[in-house]
Amino acid sequence: MVINGNDYQGAKSCYFESHLKFQITTSEIILTRKNKKMSWGVNISNIIAKLYDGLEIYSATVQSLDERGIAKKCGLKERHQILEVNGQSVRGWQSEDLKKEFLENTSVTVVVITVEDRSITDLFLMANREHDLSYLWALRKLVKLSICNIDLSKDGLDLSAITTTLYELIVTNCSLKCITQLQGIGRLKSLKRLILTHNALDTLDARTMLKLHELTDLQLGYNQMKEFPIVLTKMVHLEELSLIHNQISNVPEDIIQMRSLEKLHLDNNVLTELPQYVTLQLPQLRALTLENNRFKDSPDRSSYSSDTLASRKKFFFKIGVTDNSLAQN
Repeated sequence: MVINGNDYQGAKSCYFESHLKFQITTSEIILTRKNKKMSWGVNISNIIAKLYDGLEIYSATVQSLDERGIAKKCGLKERHQILEVNGQSVRGWQSEDLKKEFLENTSVTVVVITVEDRSITDLFLMANREHDLSYLWALRKLVKLSICNIDLSKDGLDLSAITTTLYELIVTNCSLKCITQLQGIGRLKSLKRLILTHNALDTLDARTMLKLHELTDLQLGYNQMKEFPIVLTKMVHLEELSLIHNQISNVPEDIIQMRSLEKLHLDNNVLTELPQYVTLQLPQLRALTLENNRFKDSPDRSSYSSDTLASRKKFFFKIGVTDNSLAQN
């Protein structure tokens, strides 16, 4: 799949296709009154959402409107959630802060989101949607989040207030240099699938990765890794791992600790040999692809044939560029 001239082979294009129609729609509404004694005619419901690690997020939702009030005439609607007031995010505010802004000003500019968008479960953001990043905290039901072509090399991305029910996170072609630039990612206790392809990652922060206890699918293709990240060998629940198009030269023996690993993709690296423990000591391994590496000699299929491999159903073993004889079905 190609988006804006970029090839997203390693990012599982089907995921992108399922996200394209979901985007945040916000509205800016300017409320004005002649003097401070006039009523805005709006009743706002104040909710404090308590999240993991004691984090609290303030939510301001329009509960009701006076039919003759200023707010109604200016375009504010019931069930609108207020995201910003006079250019300030309401995230972290107390109810008194919001009331003060309305009471002390004759002109109030608010940014709101509809109840429908607030209930988004599947969101895709691209380069022209950077402003939406600051509103992610408002999406309480978000399950899948895809971010593409937004430069995160300088400021990163704050995930500290995002819902802990997030299941899938895709951050691709965002010039990400370190996983710690995804601030608060360790809080995402339900995260099952993480795709960080087409970035500038050369290492992985062990402390951060080991917090992702539920992760089963990790895609790190098209980065700048020169070594197989040793922390991955401690992530015993991983079932699928892709490190294609990096600069990895060897596979550590510690990989045998990955007892749940079913699919391993190491195509387009600089491997010179394939240790037998990769194929013989990973009991759940069903697919191993190693195309376009630098093997000194084409590995002999018989060297990796054993009762262990023969007993596996539909084991797929592919190495080299055109040698399809190595596929076992």
